[in-house]
Amino acid sequence: MESPGKYLKKERESRNLTIEEASKSTRIKESILRAIEEDRYDLCPPPFYVKGFLTNYGRYLGLDPKEIILKYREFDKPPTPPLQPPPQGQPKEHSRFRTRIQTRTPVLVLLLSAFLVSLLIPLYFYSTFQPLKVPSFPILSQQVPVIPEVIPEKLATSEVPQEKEDSPVIHQIKQMELIGPKEVQAEPFYTVLEAHLGTGIDLESGRPTVVGKGSEFRCENQRVYFYTRIMTPKEGKIFHVWRWEGEEFHRIEMPVKSPTWSVYSYITLPPARSGNWKVEVWDGNKMLTHLDFKAHQPNVSSSPPKREG
Repeated sequence: MESPGKYLKKERESRNLTIEEASKSTRIKESILRAIEEDRYDLCPPPFYVKGFLTNYGRYLGLDPKEIILKYREFDKPPTPPLQPPPQGQPKEHSRFRTRIQTRTPVLVLLLSAFLVSLLIPLYFYSTFQPLKVPSFPILSQQVPVIPEVIPEKLATSEVPQEKEDSPVIHQIKQMELIGPKEVQAEPFYTVLEAHLGTGIDLESGRPTVVGKGSEFRCENQRVYFYTRIMTPKEGKIFHVWRWEGEEFHRIEMPVKSPTWSVYSYITLPPARSGNWKVEVWDGNKMLTHLDFKAHQPNVSSSPPKREG
């Protein structure tokens, strides 16, 4: 397999791009790009950063980042040590002791089984002849856990006489008998308050805002930012998933904190990635929201990118 450095260098030269142009567009130092193309990863930062550099460099050249990372892992894999043959000529020791242990094993198993049976018989008779204990708490209440704020607000305020002596569990049972168990739904863990696409992020009154909002962009190494503002009751994480023509192009995990948290991610549109794009917000295996946009080649249309508002 061709090394990742030679592969990237060949692709860059085939596009008539210089190291200086690549460094300016990817914001990676020229020395690091030269070390990557020469496969001198000992001159680069730790492997975690090297994978990020390879991913950004590959996207800049319009290549598949997964293929480049695979080449890097194969190149960086340590050599497999040769298998050493087992030592020969050594006499087998303790054979008579092994035979003695194997002979004693059935006897030990029988003794252990008899000991366990002698313990279980008294326990059986004790549990059989004990009087049945009736729980003081209603059995029905053990089957319905207390779920705070699960019942929708308009149904939880229905006109049902409330008794002062009712416990929270009995109150929950009465509510479920009134509305039926199928109407009790859990509230979503995350709520997307805002979601925008644009060409940049600025700070306004200490909060990030999107500039250059739009739904159409140009494939001339232009950055596209995706900003989301999330409301969550406690700390967690979400994912931004970028898709090009229905296939996953980039995925990034981002932590969020309560009560509201703003996060954003971006990609650089290479010349070879025109077409239909979609960016999604995921909570585990549940998609919270998504936005669609289009990417055009610079020479396809002379009109400026479409802006919102």
